[in-house]
Amino acid sequence: MTKIRSKQQLVEAAAKVFEQKGYAATRIEDIAAELGVMQGSLYYHVGSKAALHRLVVQHHLQRLTDELEAVVESAAEPAEKLRLAILGHLSHVEQHLLEAPDWFSDPTRSADVTDEEVATHRASVLRYRAGWAAIVEEGIARGEIAAGTDATAVATSLVSMCDYVSYWFRRDGDKRIEEIAALQHQIVWSGIAAARVD
Repeated sequence: MTKIRSKQQLVEAAAKVFEQKGYAATRIEDIAAELGVMQGSLYYHVGSKAALHRLVVQHHLQRLTDELEAVVESAAEPAEKLRLAILGHLSHVEQHLLEAPDWFSDPTRSADVTDEEVATHRASVLRYRAGWAAIVEEGIARGEIAAGTDATAVATSLVSMCDYVSYWFRRDGDKRIEEIAALQHQIVWSGIAAARVD
């Protein structure tokens, strides 16, 4: 038997098992086996499977946000930033398809959730949404997105649109994730782009 070196190690192992089996089918023993530890060792770090799952959700939200903020800070044009942001989100969905529908769910449906966990989740979602809004705001400032566009409303819509793909996308379906991302970008950009003056 080995020892759990850090909470991050635990979260990464749990994320792997949840992705393979789904939350409902995963037993705490499965995660312990993935780590090579006794089941009781997990409870030293986390109180329940649900609490561990919430840590995994935070892990995914952090990765999504890090990737989005790198796009926001890049030198790309706003239209390209939007394309990269959509593709980045959907690629992460495809990679973690069984887990993705839970990332933006309201954590208060879990009986043992703490106020701190709820606040952390909401702050993470708002930070992620702010990255999308920053792309829209830059596009408005550069005259590439129509003046008067509500950046927060567009950002909220974009996150919802990308999130919902996790509920219906199938890897063996007739569309690849890149095609879906391209279609979503086309739909959104055509709706918010500033009118061209010839």
